[in-house]
Amino acid sequence: MAHELGPVVKTIRLAEETTQVKLYQGLLSRRQAIRFESGETDIKAESFLTVLERLDMSYDEFLYRWRKQTGQTKTVTRQADILNTVREKLAAWTDADMTPGEVRAIQAFALHRSFFTVSEIETLMTIQVRLPADARNRINDKLARVLAEMADMPAVKRLRYRLFSNQAIMQLLDGNAQEGKKYLDQAQQFASERDADRLFYLENTMLIIALTADSITQAYRATEPFIQHLRGLGLPVEADAWVDNRRHALAAAGKHPVWTPGELGAVARLFEVVPWQFKQDQAAYLREFPGLTDALAQGEKPLRA
Repeated sequence: MAHELGPVVKTIRLAEETTQVKLYQGLLSRRQAIRFESGETDIKAESFLTVLERLDMSYDEFLYRWRKQTGQTKTVTRQADILNTVREKLAAWTDADMTPGEVRAIQAFALHRSFFTVSEIETLMTIQVRLPADARNRINDKLARVLAEMADMPAVKRLRYRLFSNQAIMQLLDGNAQEGKKYLDQAQQFASERDADRLFYLENTMLIIALTADSITQAYRATEPFIQHLRGLGLPVEADAWVDNRRHALAAAGKHPVWTPGELGAVARLFEVVPWQFKQDQAAYLREFPGLTDALAQGEKPLRA
């Protein structure tokens, strides 16, 4: 990368219509700036970081532009390759298959590494929701500590929101209303005014209401208006997903004796949009839904019906 930084900075500077005087003020003389941008010399690391700050550009973005302009290729380690592969699968569908080797590699990377980049943290936050509960909780606690140390960095507030939000929904889907509420309250400290954040809070508050209801009947009665509200907002997929999350949470808490027609319908509609190429055995996947096979057998109809 020696003597290649300057020409890339020059390209960005010209695109931003910024003068050399403005960009290098207090850092380089006019002659030094010319030699730097022509690739004759390099500059000190602290000066380079100041230049990036004045260009309002992260190092990762600069690295991307440097590779593109110089024709360099990114070196990817095996661990990074595994992380990226799994992230892409789970981005397409959160229930996509993970191989035992992928699970072991991700756990080893997350639990034994002492430093993470922001990009790695974002990737691990996507992946950890599919790991065994013990590993997931340990990774979550580790990432929470790392992000707390980076609290003054731009965008970290949003990452902390996502981290606690993920943990809240996972605890609720495990049937743990008290733990879920704890993480939901932590997430709220970092929430924005976005409609998506408000909806997430409402969705998970409804799950807490369902889990803490005195009976399954009361759980359904108390949350049915919310489902209808989602459908009224033109959010049918979100409504079906929430119906299945409620069923999942109640089943995990031992409070779901039988599948209702509405729950069967929600799952059937969700399955219509599943990218099945990420699941090797559809029949085995159906068996992961407690009581679903028995409910379909009793009705003597396939799920699609």
